[in-house]
Amino acid sequence: MHQTTLAESLVQSHIQGFRKGTTDVPNWTHSFRVRDALVKFGFSEEVCLAGLLHDIVEDGDVTLDELRTQGFSERVVCLVDFCSHDKSVPDGDGRWVKMLARLVDAGDKDAWAIKIADITDNLRSCHTMSEERQKFMYETKGPLMLSLTWKLMGDTGIWEELKEQLKQRP
Repeated sequence: MHQTTLAESLVQSHIQGFRKGTTDVPNWTHSFRVRDALVKFGFSEEVCLAGLLHDIVEDGDVTLDELRTQGFSERVVCLVDFCSHDKSVPDGDGRWVKMLARLVDAGDKDAWAIKIADITDNLRSCHTMSEERQKFMYETKGPLMLSLTWKLMGDTGIWEELKEQLKQRP
């Protein structure tokens, strides 16, 4: 099976439920949109595969070793790892902060691109979230992502897209 087809199948079969606040938008569609954003900005096939799989560990209960067994490259697995929350941290926002710290330490432009695509898509759909969560997305998560990535990614289209999305706050 082609890696893209395999990744799409894994995401569709393992990431269950619906986007927050909706009853008709499957959660897995977010992963496809993240991948599509990476494709749009010309990232490599491995980065796009990792973007598609970025939530598979935390939301799909697929392990990194299972991804390796499925034949995904070590680069894809590494990028997915960088973009995954540490489930041993009990608080969701704490897991996100710990993931950001790992990304800062790694300084991996491809991993940051995946997270930028991720947060940009989340911002586009956060209108279905509580007002408090929307505020956190637009006033904390988005601006922090821009600030942390400016030197590494500030001259890229994907970074500019996040910057523009933050201006679109509902």
